[in-house]
Amino acid sequence: MLAAPEHQGALVTDTAGTISTQAGWYPDPSGAARQRWWDGARWTEHLIDPAAANNPAARVSLRDSAMPVYSASIWMIVGLPLLSLFALVAFDLTGFLIGFTSGLSTMVDLSVTSWLALLNPDFYFLYALALAARIASLIFSYVDWRGLRSDGIDRPFHWAWSFLSVDLYVLGRSIVVRRRVGRGLLPIGVMVLLWVVSYAVVTLKVEDSMPAVTMWLGSL
Repeated sequence: MLAAPEHQGALVTDTAGTISTQAGWYPDPSGAARQRWWDGARWTEHLIDPAAANNPAARVSLRDSAMPVYSASIWMIVGLPLLSLFALVAFDLTGFLIGFTSGLSTMVDLSVTSWLALLNPDFYFLYALALAARIASLIFSYVDWRGLRSDGIDRPFHWAWSFLSVDLYVLGRSIVVRRRVGRGLLPIGVMVLLWVVSYAVVTLKVEDSMPAVTMWLGSL
């Protein structure tokens, strides 16, 4: 295991009072004639020639060209909505709407239990799937954020923004990475594409259901 750099970089203290060496380029502890990136907690796989490490402009360029900007976690975050989309495609929206309106027309008890009884098991499955995807997205956001820090990205967009909106995290994360590295906007493009596809699927499902639901309502 490679040892941490000793007495070479500025010492920094985190909120817990832990003292560590500041992130930066340091002589490779393996003894090779090169420098390795220390992310503040551990050595990474990023290497650079000593001459380039002493040149700020070259350092940024070389470091950015080798730095990964896409992780499995960010693609999981972007792709998780596909689970709900596939489930929605298989969902019997016509039957659900007819059953729901039929229950409303005969319901005499306005309690919460009565309202919940109008929702069929498929609806609860969709809700549970969306909730599970939401929780998973929060976890993957944290993993992605930690990964960006380990890879040497300076002050990546904080994962806690995912509590407000996972889409907001994808947007902020991609923009910050773009500013730091010069690339990294692809997740935004994929996310927008999924927005368009999701909107089209919902629109088609509703349009397909309306004739049957309207006919049923007219027969009451």
